[in-house]
Amino acid sequence: MPRTPQPLHIFRKDLLHLWPETLVVLLLFAAFAWAAPSRWTGSENQIAGLLPLLEVLLKFFLMPISWLVVISRVIQDEPLVGDRQFWTSRPYQWPSLLAAKILYLVIFLYLPFLLMQIYLLKHAGLYPTTAIPALLHNLLLLTVIVVIPIAAISAVTSTFPRALLAVVGALVYIIVLSLVLLYQLLRHMPAPELQPIAIVLFIALPLVALVLQYARRRTAVSRGILIATPLVIALLLLATPATALIRHDFPVASGLKLGDPPAEVVPHAPRPGDLMVFGGNVQLSLLFHLTGADRDSSYTIHGAAISLDAAGAHWSSSYASGMGGRLDGETPISVVPVVLPVDVFNQFSHLPTTVHLSLAIEQVKAEKPSTWTATRAPFAVPGHGVCSFPANPDSDDAPTCRYPFSAPQINVATAPLSQACGDPSAPTRVGFTNISEQSTSLDFDPVVTIPMRFSFNGQEPAAGYSLCPGAKLSFTEAHSAGKSRLEVDQKGILLENYASHFPPHTRLQQRPFAGPENQ
Repeated sequence: MPRTPQPLHIFRKDLLHLWPETLVVLLLFAAFAWAAPSRWTGSENQIAGLLPLLEVLLKFFLMPISWLVVISRVIQDEPLVGDRQFWTSRPYQWPSLLAAKILYLVIFLYLPFLLMQIYLLKHAGLYPTTAIPALLHNLLLLTVIVVIPIAAISAVTSTFPRALLAVVGALVYIIVLSLVLLYQLLRHMPAPELQPIAIVLFIALPLVALVLQYARRRTAVSRGILIATPLVIALLLLATPATALIRHDFPVASGLKLGDPPAEVVPHAPRPGDLMVFGGNVQLSLLFHLTGADRDSSYTIHGAAISLDAAGAHWSSSYASGMGGRLDGETPISVVPVVLPVDVFNQFSHLPTTVHLSLAIEQVKAEKPSTWTATRAPFAVPGHGVCSFPANPDSDDAPTCRYPFSAPQINVATAPLSQACGDPSAPTRVGFTNISEQSTSLDFDPVVTIPMRFSFNGQEPAAGYSLCPGAKLSFTEAHSAGKSRLEVDQKGILLENYASHFPPHTRLQQRPFAGPENQ
């Protein structure tokens, strides 16, 4: 009779020991699959009451806690800390022990998680086969964000209470370090080339600590690796000189140029009111005229570096993260927001200054529009989505679209709207709606619901008008078409004319910080 492979023998022993915890995890997966549709916008299962609250409770508390319990218990069923464990006196091979733990988590965590998401996609009328890359990406995020860190912490602690305290301490440590890192990254743009390296380190170092603990049981070394991981990533992002890497990643644009705006729009005096200072910085709204732009493209500003020269004085900055600015070839005047430290602004504000601006931009190019028909039955839309009208034919509510994990990043639709569906003589107008959402985080519920909220000219709400079954929808998607860099000089300008000011007679502490669009 063939012998049972050692990993399967350990797996069976773990199942006998941990079946209560495992059963709770499986029941919570089933409960979430039942409760999640209650929060889908426009769903027939959308229920007001306790069921949506149950979904939130499961998503943010019960399911994560159950995963923590199962992962730590399955790892600590053969403790790796100390030198008096019973299993070290048995003929256990550490690769077999680690393989058994991986097999247990695959069967009772990964597989139920995947089946739950497939069920929710099917229940929403979507096709799981079109979402296979997103499903696999979600499993990868589950591994990186949840499984590896908790397994590594469990491997360097001897009991579940200690593992729980270590997880809480790790969360506090990472949150504090992330806030410091976020504050710095808001002021200094990180090099895009460093981000994949940071992700690899976040995966590899805890994995090394876990394997090292199984192979050698070097608890002190493994704990040191885990503690050092967030710090190493933070130092990588903060200490690496990013300017050269950014210039390499954003080559000089070919054919696209920023020039001086028409003379009639150049400000000749500062706005009245107090200077707007936020966090020790002053915001400038520089004006340019963009030429050579692709007609079907816009350009997102990822970062800006500025240098100033006036009366023998010089100051320059590193690349700062973009403030949401966007360039558009169809707009005659482009407003580029930049910030300066208030002391630098005071030094140069009244002097004719030569400004050199370097913009790291990304081209977003619109594809050719595609036409889809809105039907009373659920109808397909770009991005593997499905849209549907309310179940009640007399309802004036907008149709709702569902997507697997996320809608396209930019997905604008136009359609004729009518004041009275079924009446050919009723007034009609063309409406616009933006069905966009981008998700990169770990998703429990793979279904994203976005209502079609139409407006006129992108601003005026389409009150009194609605989309009717049989109407033709024109969708325009957009995608990234490459990164580039714009270099431009403006000579002899007065910075005080471009600075943001509060309206006259407005107290500073009562006004929020405003961007150029609010001035």
